[in-house]
Amino acid sequence: MKSPEAEKCGDCHIDIYHEWKDSPHAGSYTSNAFREQTFDYSFTFCLGCHAPETIFTDASIDPRNINVEEGVNCNACHLNDCTLAGPTPARAPHPVTGMNMFYKASELCGKCHVGTYNVWKEIKDAEDKKTCQDCHMPEIVRKLIQDEPWQKIYPKREGKQHLFSFQELIPVDEHMLSLCFTKIVQTEDAIEGALEITNTGIPHSVPTGDYGYREVLVTIELLNKTGHVAGYRETSLFVELKTALHYKEKRMIPFHFTLKDNVCTLRARMIRTSLNRDISIVLAEKIYSH
Repeated sequence: MKSPEAEKCGDCHIDIYHEWKDSPHAGSYTSNAFREQTFDYSFTFCLGCHAPETIFTDASIDPRNINVEEGVNCNACHLNDCTLAGPTPARAPHPVTGMNMFYKASELCGKCHVGTYNVWKEIKDAEDKKTCQDCHMPEIVRKLIQDEPWQKIYPKREGKQHLFSFQELIPVDEHMLSLCFTKIVQTEDAIEGALEITNTGIPHSVPTGDYGYREVLVTIELLNKTGHVAGYRETSLFVELKTALHYKEKRMIPFHFTLKDNVCTLRARMIRTSLNRDISIVLAEKIYSH
C-alpha cells in the first residue's frame, strides 16, 4: 500500500486534518526546538518518534524515509502492516480494521512517550485515572468524514479531537492543578505566607517527558495598586532535578515580601516555559487580595 501524504487523508477527514495540522504532532519534526536540540537532526535515535514509520512494532520505531516533514502523521498511528486501522471498523473507500481497545489505551501513546507512560502506569490508587486520550484527545460528536458523498451516508458519532495538546486541556482553574495561599501574615511593612500547589488531576508529573527542555515555573508576585510587580519569587520544576510535581502531590512554597503600603494583591501562577523564556503558557493561576 502506498503511503499517502496527510493532506490526502484530509480530503475526506477535513476536520481531523486541520486539527492535526496545527498540533504538536504535525510539528514534531520541523519545530525549531526539535531541530536545535538535536543539532540539526544529528541525534538520529530521536527521529523514530518524531517522524515514525509506524508505531505498530515490538522493536524500536523506525523513522520514515518519505514525508518526514509531516512529523507524527496519520500513517504513523493508523497504518498497520499495510492496513489502515482505527478504533472502530468502517466501510469507506478504504477498509479499516477495528482495533478498539488499543486505540483507547494509554499504551498506544506510550509507544513514543515512554517515560510519561511508565509514570502513568505506576499510579495504582486512582479510581478515576484518565487515559492519555481522555485528556489530550477530547471527545467530540461529529461526522468522521466531511467529503461528498460520504458525509451524507455516515451519521454523526462520538469520536476524538486530534489536538494532542496540553494547552487545550488545562483551563485556568482548579480541576487539574490547584493553587492556594495559606498561612498569610501581614503587617504594616511586610506580608509573608506560603503557596500550596497540588497536582489534583494530572496522572503524571508536572512537567513530564523524556527529552528536550521541560520546565514549569511557579511564580508568586506582589502587585501594587496600579497592578505593577513590586515583589517577585519563582521556583522551577524539572523532571531531571526531581522537582517535578507528582500526581496528588502537595507542596508548600514560602514567600516574604516588603510592603510600601497596606494595600496589596498576590498573584501565583504555574507557567510552562521554554529555554529562552520566549514561550509562557499559564497552567494555573490564583489571586489573593487584602
